Amino acid sequence: MLFYDAAGPNPYVVRLFTLERGGLAFDTRTIDFSTLENRKPPYRTTINPRGECPALQINDSFVLTEITAICEYLDEVAKGGTSLFGSNALDRAETRMWLRRADLEIAEPLIAYFRNDPELCVDFYKGWRTPVPEARLGQKVAINQALNRLDEELEGKTWLCGDRFSAADILLYGLTAQLIEVVTPWVLAPGRKNVVQYFKRMEEREKSKLAKELFKGAVVV
Repeated sequence: MLFYDAAGPNPYVVRLFTLERGGLAFDTRTIDFSTLENRKPPYRTTINPRGECPALQINDSFVLTEITAICEYLDEVAKGGTSLFGSNALDRAETRMWLRRADLEIAEPLIAYFRNDPELCVDFYKGWRTPVPEARLGQKVAINQALNRLDEELEGKTWLCGDRFSAADILLYGLTAQLIEVVTPWVLAPGRKNVVQYFKRMEEREKSKLAKELFKGAVVV
């Protein structure tokens, strides 16, 4: 397998999942977002025509994209270790429930809020995205509502699935941590004590720190 890595939240999710999961081995190649390498040939013509990263080349004829799909595949092919999706039907269903909630209610709205900054679209995306600045107010309200709900749902829990650390925790933290630090510190409002403590626990995990470094060459964990 060949993993196409890059500096950004989506690749970070897969790096973190790989390190937390263990039992995996693959080669890696770095794609440079700063030069929009992912938007140009040969990446778009031979790897992912959508221009998105990361991607996992399974063999000469198939490339897997979308971070949840990549993580599910890696979870199933890992040699040894413990599944981060769950060891039984109920655990897997609970993990997928929280994956969907974390993605649709918090992560995707935060990313959209970030992308709708007009200066960002000019300077970073260089015309590849069209911002909708007027949407940001509604997005911020919706994000805060979802975070208020999450704060209540985390009461008495360590992770999204209770005491069981899962792929849902990796996705929520992986997609949002960098945005929160740089763009949206209001996510961690002091009044949301459970959310603040949850992100602190994620930040303090050894693998969360290790995953900040891009994969280089062959990876065996």
